[in-house]
Amino acid sequence: MTSYLRPLTYSALATLLMTAPLAGSGLDAAALHTSRGGEPAAGTTYQRAATAFPTTGLPTGAPPKIAYARATKPEFLGGNFRMHRPDGTSLRLGFLALGQWTPMGRGAFGLATTEVGPQLQRIDSSGRIVRKRFLAHFGMAVSPDHSIASWLDDQRRPHDLEGGGTREFTLPQVPRGDGVGAVSGAQTCKEQSPEGGGCTVFVNTARRNGVFVSTSHGIVTKVGPMLRVTDVNQRGRVTALLSKGTASSPPCWGVITPAGHRAFRTCRYQLDSFSTDGRLILGEHTPSASESVRRFAILRRDGSVARAFTFDIGARRSLNRLTWEDSTHLLGVLRAGGSWSIVRIGVDGTVEYAVPPTPAVNEFTPFSLPLR
Repeated sequence: MTSYLRPLTYSALATLLMTAPLAGSGLDAAALHTSRGGEPAAGTTYQRAATAFPTTGLPTGAPPKIAYARATKPEFLGGNFRMHRPDGTSLRLGFLALGQWTPMGRGAFGLATTEVGPQLQRIDSSGRIVRKRFLAHFGMAVSPDHSIASWLDDQRRPHDLEGGGTREFTLPQVPRGDGVGAVSGAQTCKEQSPEGGGCTVFVNTARRNGVFVSTSHGIVTKVGPMLRVTDVNQRGRVTALLSKGTASSPPCWGVITPAGHRAFRTCRYQLDSFSTDGRLILGEHTPSASESVRRFAILRRDGSVARAFTFDIGARRSLNRLTWEDSTHLLGVLRAGGSWSIVRIGVDGTVEYAVPPTPAVNEFTPFSLPLR
């Protein structure tokens, strides 16, 4: 397969259609192989000793290099959040901050969390909500260059918002689609020169039963060996669920190449996202989506562990919203006793405050980080 993850040429599309039935049938042989004696196959993650994550007495470093949201009065599913940009300007973000959001031009865009379901919101440069609509499906993705945002409408059609929010395209419907997992492309989904070469949207199905792609070339087909996709990098590699967990074994995740081959597999971490340069991968273990991460690691492209941490969850101790700041640093929202902060975590093991601790006014977080 030439490349089904990057914007597709017509020859690559033909290859995809020929290989998709086999790829979509389940895991490839390499994903299931173990060598004689029960040892892991080549490409399986080997663990580096994990470090206990520090929660107090951290030094204060530079402010975040990416936008973040902060509220002085956080509330249940809301609060007076404002987005703070690296240039020092800010924007009223409202309760969109507690969903999935991303800066878009001089405004912001995303899916807000409400008591009745996800609500699509577009916020203009003055902080006004200029577009809102309830949706049946939660899940938004941003392209590796952060220029394209994609989501599903109620007809299960992927939408693409680009050009700082000035253009929107609708891609072909995915009949079994349940949410967008990743979008591969740069600058635009439009194919004609000089705008670019199109895009590919990965759409996950309900109950993690497989992945489809919908392309700007008009193709919709199932791809594998993947049960759910969480991210794609600039070179077309994807982070994906390879096998579901059972009563006796955990779920296993891996990185799949554009040719459909497994680069490595791990059953210890859920693979969440690539670093900004696509070379490192964040892996997390979280008891549930609403709780703190319990352990996490920064993995190299071969699956080896560059840095691993364990986090001691407590009644007033949590770490979540881990997000790549740049190619070698993560940001996360830390609760430690009576204060909240944004911490920076380096692949070299350093941990520091990016936003110093602020006293907790209630049990709700005053910080939020964007979808990257």
